[in-house]
Amino acid sequence: MDRARIFVLTSLYIDDAGNVANRNVGVTFDLLEAEAHRAQGIENDFQTFSVFVNWCEDAEQSNLVTTMRDLRAMVQEMQEAALR
Repeated sequence: MDRARIFVLTSLYIDDAGNVANRNVGVTFDLLEAEAHRAQGIENDFQTFSVFVNWCEDAEQSNLVTTMRDLRAMVQEMQEAALR
């Protein structure tokens, strides 16, 4: 299977309790963009992950996501029926 590298851009911040924490601030497929993000300041960094290119097909959907999609479809049907 084909794999793609993704870079999760992170940045350090101080949370409400005064602790230093790490926050995800973006995702890119471009190594140069990830390195440019890291070069902007010492609080910036990135993590590298390798994912399958067809990850969307293999992703698990929660019951909530499935229910919300069904609800959206019902609302669209009701809107179309109201416009007729």
